[in-house]
Amino acid sequence: MRCLVLTGISKEVLDDLINRRIRTIELRSAHNIATALKAEVGDCVFLTNAKTFDVDRGTLGIIAIVNGKEVYTHSLMFSTPTMIQESEMTVVRLKLEVKGFGRVVRVYNTDILDTTEADVVEVSYFDAR
Repeated sequence: MRCLVLTGISKEVLDDLINRRIRTIELRSAHNIATALKAEVGDCVFLTNAKTFDVDRGTLGIIAIVNGKEVYTHSLMFSTPTMIQESEMTVVRLKLEVKGFGRVVRVYNTDILDTTEADVVEVSYFDAR
């Protein structure tokens, strides 16, 4: 199945998703924001702790379905008597339903700020390698 790929997700967050302690993740990194903005309710996402350029055939991760999406922007202001500085940060929150574990078969678009996608196969503990 073809999935959007979210990379660099910490092992603790992946464990919490598997154990259903959390169901919503908040993405702040630019490469994951670019991918998450394309995600719609019902889409498949593949989450892995591997970095973007390390994702290749055989990379393991979690397969999940998007149940909800929220995009918002933080605006930060910093001022001194002689200067005012403003910065904005876009954040994407995805509500996920974990389907199982997966392994990457083929990766598409690993460029920075491009939507990363991959063909992923679902694996179970009973599969032999």
